[in-house]
Amino acid sequence: MEYTFHEMPDMAGTGKRKVYPKPFHCTRVENDLVMKEVASRTAYAAGAIEALIGTLAESLDSFLSLGHSVKVDGLGTFEIALGMEDGKEAEEVKAEGERYDTYGVYIKGINFRPDPRWLERLRKKVELTKVGAVKQLHKVKSTPEERLQKALEYLNKYHFLRIDIYMFLTGLRRTAARDELHRFAADPNSGITTSGKGSQLVFVKS
Repeated sequence: MEYTFHEMPDMAGTGKRKVYPKPFHCTRVENDLVMKEVASRTAYAAGAIEALIGTLAESLDSFLSLGHSVKVDGLGTFEIALGMEDGKEAEEVKAEGERYDTYGVYIKGINFRPDPRWLERLRKKVELTKVGAVKQLHKVKSTPEERLQKALEYLNKYHFLRIDIYMFLTGLRRTAARDELHRFAADPNSGITTSGKGSQLVFVKS
């Protein structure tokens, strides 16, 4: 398996360059091919295996919904991961089947810890090969003040600004763009504030 090195942000301000390895994925193997591969190793048809996996997923739902963590030998342990929506204060429905409680807590995803025996098999089976040079961090040369001016110029033409538009205007990654817009909104002198909540949150002129 091939991998590449990616440069890490210097969050501590040490001035030292740090990198981390990341697998190089050539393609994504789709479900049909996986089912056929599993079927070739058993006496069961691909359709029967797919149905069995569906039943396993439903069984996981039953245990996870009660707050249990679930261990499946040979695979790993599953447990629900919770998140909190920024600025959430009252109960509302974000989308069908996704309800927030009064504190904005919702099911963000599912955490998975692989079975140690599975990891050990992979370590013995996989041969790692480095490819390419270190992928450097995406660096934006503009200052926060210059980016604020771009945001205000946009808001002079349009009624609101979304994070994805700000990313396009400034070249920032999503997390950096979101955090910077929230910093602007928290500053009463920036000329920017927020409107709406949750998925409907946008940035407008104050």
